[in-house]
Amino acid sequence: MKIAVVTDSTADLTAELLKEYNITMVPLEVNLAGKSYLDKIDISPDQFLDLIEKSDDLPTTSQPAVGKFVEVYEELAKDYDQIISIHISEKLSGTIESARLAADMIEGIEIKIVDSKKATLSLGVMVMEVAKAIKGGSNLEEIMADLIPTLKEDIEIYFAVDDLSYLEKGGRIGKASAFLGNLFNISPILTLEDGVVTPYGKVRGQRRLYNEFNKLVTEKLEGQQGSKLIVLHGKYRDKADQLKENLIEQFEWAEEVEMMQFGPVIAAHVGPTPFGIVFLK
Repeated sequence: MKIAVVTDSTADLTAELLKEYNITMVPLEVNLAGKSYLDKIDISPDQFLDLIEKSDDLPTTSQPAVGKFVEVYEELAKDYDQIISIHISEKLSGTIESARLAADMIEGIEIKIVDSKKATLSLGVMVMEVAKAIKGGSNLEEIMADLIPTLKEDIEIYFAVDDLSYLEKGGRIGKASAFLGNLFNISPILTLEDGVVTPYGKVRGQRRLYNEFNKLVTEKLEGQQGSKLIVLHGKYRDKADQLKENLIEQFEWAEEVEMMQFGPVIAAHVGPTPFGIVFLK
């Protein structure tokens, strides 16, 4: 049985990675100052990060239309027997509801819709691992029953923000609202817990912030080279570069760590400055 993998643009996978892993991406829309752009189709992450920094307007996002998913699923049904469609946390976006409605309209192919409970590269890592498993010969039942539940547990994201206003105004702040009004020289570290933006901790000063990320890697990955680790950045790479340097000092294998960028949809909700880590245990 041939299995296709579908995700959405919030996975923040590059065009090269989508091609390498044979993943179909459905773009969300980002909207700013009266203009709409298809995420990563009409506008690049760098272009959008420049725009939101210069604009006084709050960016917004729109989930893909049901018809777009119908179009994608019908096209894939010509060459595949089954589809696994994995998307951003349902608690952050209505994207998965569009996918479900579309799947109900398609006949002749089995479609599994997955709420990843993740976003950005934590979703991206999950999607790539599923694609690798398919290439390695895993079947639909194995992936749905064993692999995906394991990935939900073993993939984590932690990121720091200088400005919570984007999350607050966009309504995506979740339990991190406890940090509002208390950011003077404080760096909050946020994570996703059950698909919701959740506070992990807060530290005072940049040095302690980097130390906290190192501590996370030490505790969660136990310094194991076999683990997958990605350093995330927004518009500015300086803090992310410093984070990687600190990790290299502690773990030799961190030289292999990839640097990847938040995309436009995620940037619309977290702003241009966040940085952090995603890992797969």
